[in-house]
Amino acid sequence: MRHCAGFFAMRERAYRPRDVLCAFVTAGLRWRIESAACRDNPLTSVPVSTIFVRHVEREGQGSGMAVSMRRAWRLLGAACLGFAGMWVVAGGAVAATADASPRMARGLIVKLKDQQAAQPSRTSLVRLQAAAAPTEGWSSTRTHMAMVARRTGVSYLVHRQTAFAAQLIHAGKMVPLAQAQAEAARLRADPDVEWVVVNEMLHPAGVVSQAFDDPAYAQQTWLQERESVQDGRQGVANIAAAWDSLLDWTQNQGKTLSPVVVAVLDNGILPAPDMAGRVLPGYDFVSELDYSGDGDGLDNDPTDPGFSLSKVPASLRSGCSGPAAPWHGLRIEAMLGAQAGNALDGVGILAPVAGQVILPVRVGGMCGAAVSDIIEGMLWSAGISYQGSPARNPYPARVLNLSFGGDGSCADTGQHDAAWLYRDAINTLESKGVLVVASAGNGDAATFLGHALPTRPASCPGVLAVTALNQRGYKARYANLVNSSQQSAVAVAGGDIDAVTDGSGNVTYPLTDDGIVSLTNTGDAFPSTDYVMQSAVGTSFSAPTAAGVAALMLAVDPSLTVAELRTALTTQVAPFPTVFSNALPVCQIGVNGQGNCVCTFQTCGAGVLDAQRAVVWAMAHASANSGSAPNNATAASADSNCFVPDRLGGHSCASGSDGGGGGGSADEILLGLLAGGLALSLMRQRSARAWALKGGRR
Repeated sequence: MRHCAGFFAMRERAYRPRDVLCAFVTAGLRWRIESAACRDNPLTSVPVSTIFVRHVEREGQGSGMAVSMRRAWRLLGAACLGFAGMWVVAGGAVAATADASPRMARGLIVKLKDQQAAQPSRTSLVRLQAAAAPTEGWSSTRTHMAMVARRTGVSYLVHRQTAFAAQLIHAGKMVPLAQAQAEAARLRADPDVEWVVVNEMLHPAGVVSQAFDDPAYAQQTWLQERESVQDGRQGVANIAAAWDSLLDWTQNQGKTLSPVVVAVLDNGILPAPDMAGRVLPGYDFVSELDYSGDGDGLDNDPTDPGFSLSKVPASLRSGCSGPAAPWHGLRIEAMLGAQAGNALDGVGILAPVAGQVILPVRVGGMCGAAVSDIIEGMLWSAGISYQGSPARNPYPARVLNLSFGGDGSCADTGQHDAAWLYRDAINTLESKGVLVVASAGNGDAATFLGHALPTRPASCPGVLAVTALNQRGYKARYANLVNSSQQSAVAVAGGDIDAVTDGSGNVTYPLTDDGIVSLTNTGDAFPSTDYVMQSAVGTSFSAPTAAGVAALMLAVDPSLTVAELRTALTTQVAPFPTVFSNALPVCQIGVNGQGNCVCTFQTCGAGVLDAQRAVVWAMAHASANSGSAPNNATAASADSNCFVPDRLGGHSCASGSDGGGGGGSADEILLGLLAGGLALSLMRQRSARAWALKGGRR
């Protein structure tokens, strides 16, 4: 496997192997290197400078395609990364590793005590609302913050307003987490400071990839009907069966589907033809120009500019790492919103719902996503105005998808930490009828084995946490555990790759499946005009499946509350399979480092997400509550629109702030894309199946 090891080194250490084998088979794909040396001796190895890679065929299928040298490396990388779980070396196996990036922060989120009123000792959601602003006004707040910073020895160059009457300060660059924590501790000791949260940055997860070269919908097996046979497709969400139920409901019962909006907080959107007419005007919350990658910082353009460190000033690149693979947001948005019946690419979960259904909210920049940017993106998505907010979002979402996560508990410790900030934001969203769906996380990037607990915010109260299964219905190798006795949680297919080496050194993939095939772009550092279908694996792609099912329920019955959605999604589930042809262990509660195992209520959630059962439940609820108005019908007009950010040429006005007193300990927060593995191989759809709402599944 010298070619794979060499490619992995190229990707991780910026150099390419000097030679590769002339021919090899990997991940079910047969490859041939075309060069004079290979024609003379197919078993030799040749310098990479002389090669032209030809993907000959998928095992057992027809001829393949020639590719350019640039695409050859991309395709070769995809095949090699099919072995990301384990690399075979000299008959043995070693774990693939990922470089550990240093934990960095971009400043601090600071709430100063109100200087014009006595403060209570604790702050609740009622007393400290997202839309609050300091009573002393922005000019006085700037002066006050500067005085506090001087006497605590904290320097900063950037100072701006953010939600919850807080200020974001930083030195114009990322700093080591320990330095930010030390500064936070000094600020907390000041009598004028109410609370401080370290604004830590994400580090993307590792990559697990697979390659496909087949018609798109036929390969979107995650959308198709559940199979009940042993070792069959028992881990998928049964989306196709839900579509059939919706077709009957609309055609035979004369019902109509209501509009619904799903906000996707990720790294942006691209103008893919298959998403035409499906995307609402979004926003870019990557607030720092130097890390934005698009040259204009925070604005109303959520386009993903692509990742390249060259877009970050050289002096600011320390501790900066990019995404595991590009166009992560587009993949998720296409999972949800791709059109049907247009002879383009694949199909999205919300295909039966007409019109614009996706609200793209960009929060991830060149070096990650800051806590403050994510919190602001959550509030804006729900149509909530806050201190320093952009103009109010006129298309409030009912469902918010977060395929991000970070270390740390979300428990209430009585302190003003990042967990508290998340809890208040989530509660604020729920009060406006918005369900937050979050990925449970992908575990260890070096071993691809899951952790015992979900990441935050999936672990927060009020969130629907979603972990990943393989399509057979067992816990995916990389997926973190979720305990339904402690939180609202379900599981659904996120794809799997489980490399096993037998005694003879042969690699088999007993639980490998098709993954989550969705739309992506062929560009690297910059987007291209070409779009392809591609497989991805990870809990990042389990969460949007659940978000899509919740949105289908709301299209059936807009009056559903967040509590009703959570209850239905966790009770209208399919049971986990318990018998596997090759015996698997039962997942153990609270144990780190577990790979594939048989799920239980206390390890993988309440059951396998079942779209058909959930949609049928919503139909029954709609019939029993006909005439009810959506529970958040007035949400967009219920909040103050007093604050317009200076960065947009507006104004800030002071209003009452019922802040609370008390301190808080440092709370580390690491927000990372849970890509879990994004396929780097590209495949072009060669034909599209006919599917239309009134024509049935194609």
